[in-house]
Amino acid sequence: MNLTTANARSLLSQAEQHLGAMAVPYALAIHEDFVKTCFGLLLRDGQLSPGEIQGANASSMHRLFEQKAAKQLPRDSMEQFHLIRRMRNAVIHAGGKPKQGLVAATNNLSARALAQWVKLTGEHPAARIKLDVPVTFTQGELVLALAVTKRISQEMNTTLRDSLSRDTWADVALEDFVSEHPRLVHVEQRKRKLIGFLRSYYQVLNLTELEKSSAMQRAGW
Repeated sequence: MNLTTANARSLLSQAEQHLGAMAVPYALAIHEDFVKTCFGLLLRDGQLSPGEIQGANASSMHRLFEQKAAKQLPRDSMEQFHLIRRMRNAVIHAGGKPKQGLVAATNNLSARALAQWVKLTGEHPAARIKLDVPVTFTQGELVLALAVTKRISQEMNTTLRDSLSRDTWADVALEDFVSEHPRLVHVEQRKRKLIGFLRSYYQVLNLTELEKSSAMQRAGW
C-alpha cells in the first residue's frame, strides 16, 4: 500500500506471470509424484526393480512406464508434457532463459500437439519461447499443464488396471479399505462394509469372492 501507483500497477501486471511460475511447477510435481506411486505398484507386482525407479527422472519416467506396462501413452500429450517440462526447467534453473534445445522442441511439435496447445493456451508456444528472452507462464500454460497431466495420468491408471496382477489389486483394495476405516476391527463388520467400499471405488476390477477371500487371508483377517 506504500508503493506509488505506477509501481503498484507494475507489480499487478506481472502477477499472472509470478502465479504461473509457481503453479505450473507445482502441477508438474504432483504428476511426478503420481508416476512414482504407479512405480510403487509395479515394484510391488514384481514388474519393476528399485534400481530402475531410482534411475528414472521427469524426462525418462514415462518411457520406463511404457516399457514395463507394454502400453504407449498418448503421443501428443507426451510432446506437450515434455515441452512444458522444459519450459519449467528454464524458469527454475536458468533464470527463464531458454536453451537452443527448448527452442528446437517448440518448432518440432506435431501438428496435433500444436493445435491442442494453441487451443488451450490461446497462442503458439513460440510466443513464449525465444532465444535470449526469459520464458514466462500465463494462465494458459497452467491450464495446459493441468489438462496434459490429467490425460496422461488417466491413461496410466487404466493401463495399471489391466497390467497389475489380480492378487496385487485385491491386496491394494483391502489396504485402502482399512486405511479408510481404521476403527473397524471386527472381521464381520469389515466384510459387510467392504462390499459397499469395493462397489464404490473398485467396481471396475469386479473381484470374485475367491479373490476377496484370498486377499483377506493374506491380510490376516
